[in-house]
Amino acid sequence: TTFFFVHKKNKMPNGLFIFILLFVLPICKKKCNAFENPSDIIYGIDISHYQDDEKKINWELLKFNKTPKIDFIYIRSTMGMDGKDNSYEKNVIKLNENNFAFGVYHYFRPNESGKDQFDNFKKNTTFFGKLPVVIDVEEKGNVSIKKLKNEIQLFIEQFEKEFDNKLIIYSPQKFFNFYLWNSFKKYDIWIARQHGISEYPQSNLPTIKPYLFGGRCPLLWQFSGTGKIDGIEGNVDINISRRSILNYQY
Repeated sequence: TTFFFVHKKNKMPNGLFIFILLFVLPICKKKCNAFENPSDIIYGIDISHYQDDEKKINWELLKFNKTPKIDFIYIRSTMGMDGKDNSYEKNVIKLNENNFAFGVYHYFRPNESGKDQFDNFKKNTTFFGKLPVVIDVEEKGNVSIKKLKNEIQLFIEQFEKEFDNKLIIYSPQKFFNFYLWNSFKKYDIWIARQHGISEYPQSNLPTIKPYLFGGRCPLLWQFSGTGKIDGIEGNVDINISRRSILNYQY
């Protein structure tokens, strides 16, 4: 749960303080039960060139990892207005060769134009996979939250106009609860709430569930940033979702 700390010089108005106590915090305590049915949940990882930089991914070993079995993979395609992930095209080839369900994500840079970032994504993302496209928002930068949301919305609008599809939004839980919880309500959320456990196999198992303001429940939950997966050197993010994501309805 995200808590609010207010400096004495910037005292929170009494009305806002009462609103948070009466409405926001009780809603935050609602647990998400979307990932409790063992027969309905699947696991996936998200990767970028960082995994390839340490050591080349062994896709044969990855394909047969058992704890957990990997059913989907997200890969980064672009960053900001001019960045392209060096492993994107190679990852697409390997994912197709090994019959993985996959999707792509764009890392959103807060200080850059949403339109310019979409243009970069459109130019350099030639294959989307079958999973919903993701915009990764986890930094505020030095812009106002209003400016940030406007640029995110501009990226989303350009995407929907060009591809006639709806994307989903990735965000760390604290960032979401502080800045985004009351916006973009018609979009599904991929939330990052990582447990920080490094010892295997606990590193690969979900523990503390997400708590989101607004009573929302994420489509995906990134529960570990310290996962240990066969075929990948070093730590990797592990996610959980429901089987319905494999046939996502835009």
